[in-house]
Amino acid sequence: MSKLYTFLFLIGFFLLSNPYKGHSQADWVRYRYEINGGIGPSFFLGELGGNNGIGQNNILDLDWGATRIGGHIGGRYFIQQRLAVQASFTFGLIHGSDENTEEFYRNYRNVSFRSPIYEFHTRIEYKIRQERSGHRYDLKGVRGRRAVKLVTYAFVGVGVFYFNPQAKIDDTWINLRPIGTEGQNFMETRKPYSRVAMSIPCGLQVKYLANRYWSFSFEVGPRFLFTDYLDDVSSTYASPDLIADNQNVVPDYIAKLLADPAYESNMRPTPQGGLTYGYYNEQRGDPYDNDFYMFAMITVHYKLKANRNGWPTFQK
Repeated sequence: MSKLYTFLFLIGFFLLSNPYKGHSQADWVRYRYEINGGIGPSFFLGELGGNNGIGQNNILDLDWGATRIGGHIGGRYFIQQRLAVQASFTFGLIHGSDENTEEFYRNYRNVSFRSPIYEFHTRIEYKIRQERSGHRYDLKGVRGRRAVKLVTYAFVGVGVFYFNPQAKIDDTWINLRPIGTEGQNFMETRKPYSRVAMSIPCGLQVKYLANRYWSFSFEVGPRFLFTDYLDDVSSTYASPDLIADNQNVVPDYIAKLLADPAYESNMRPTPQGGLTYGYYNEQRGDPYDNDFYMFAMITVHYKLKANRNGWPTFQK
């Protein structure tokens, strides 16, 4: 979780180094509700793929060629003038492939995957830079207070998400968890992982105010996770033969390739003249660093005016 601590430290430093500027209380109370939706790229950082050097547990190892797309819809409610809560449903696709890296050992492993992400999260948002109304026409050269239309937020929250890693064999996408590609179906020390896990979203958002109701923003939101199986890879190679024998989803030969695409090349001769799998218990992944995904969203926001009872309404 070292990436999480570093990122939270940077957010805290940014908050302390940016003074808050006030805004009229009546305005934010009348428009404390907001709905939003957006779209943007999704990124994955884990065992598979990565940059061309030795694997690193940070953003420098991102494989930009594996970028996919995601989107979200949500709603925001201002508790105080500078503090809000948001609930969002985020969906997208992530991808990683060892074919994309020139690093020898990862390229030789030649494992790839894709996974959908369906995430629901709630988060606390702190308004660092406050919007401010100016003179009526906001003209250049006119004296008086000018409007501030760029707003910045920092946020952190908690979420739950569903993922389902898949690999492609003969133009067919196959769900990997039922295969037990690291021996989860027969090794006592390796239990099948859950496809539902928790996430900690955090990040920064910059918003441009077009008018009282409409605004547009760009945000970067890493998700720090508590699972290392986002890409179905975590620890060491198990016996592909036993993996094939302990699953009934695909033909045995396909199961062996899903466990190790280089299965045939990794067979070794025995003194008795037969063949045995030579990569048993060799490193396949890194169980000491959890996986990571991130969204960068361009979002459209619409403010709702509160009625006399404090409930949101579309009436202007």
